Amino acid sequence: MHIKKRVLQISRDLQRIYISINLYIFYFQICSIRLRFYLIIMIYKNFILGTLSSFFIFISAFQKQHSLVSYSNNSQEIAGVYVLTSCENSRFKIKIEKKKDEYFFLIFDKNKIISKGKLGKQNEDDTVYLAFGKIGGIYDTDKIQIQNYGNSMNEYVHFTQCGEKYLTFIKSE
Repeated sequence: MHIKKRVLQISRDLQRIYISINLYIFYFQICSIRLRFYLIIMIYKNFILGTLSSFFIFISAFQKQHSLVSYSNNSQEIAGVYVLTSCENSRFKIKIEKKKDEYFFLIFDKNKIISKGKLGKQNEDDTVYLAFGKIGGIYDTDKIQIQNYGNSMNEYVHFTQCGEKYLTFIKSE
C-alpha cells in the first residue's frame, strides 16, 4: 500500500513539473537572452533533479518495503542518550528508546523536545543507517554522525546554531 501512495505522489510531482515546463516554454519565447539562460537553469533544477530525486526516493521506499531489518539480532545496542558536545555547551541531545523491538527518538534543544518519532534503522554491510524523521545519520560504536547541511543543489540545515558540516553525537554513560 505504501508503494502505491509513493507512485501516486511521484505521478503528481511529474504533472506539476510538466505544467512548470510548459510555463517555462511560454516565458522562454517572450524573454530576452539573459532571462532565457536563467529559465534553462530553472528547468534543469526543477525537472531533472526533481525527477531524479523522486525516482531515487521511490526506489529507496521500495527497498525499505522489501528489506527486513531485525532489531533484536543487532549486536550493537543503540538505545541511549547521545550528546553533541561540539556545539554551544552540549545544547543538543538525541535520546533513543527501545519499546517492543522498535526504536523511537527524541531530539532535545536544551530541555525542549524539538523532534520526536519512530527511528528508521537500516543495516547495510557493516554500516547502520538511522533516520530521525528528515535527519539521516550513521551509527558507529556509541556515536551518531549527521550531515548538518547540504550544498547549493540540495539546500538544508538541521541544526542552525552549529556551523560544522558533520556533527558527532556521542553516547553518554
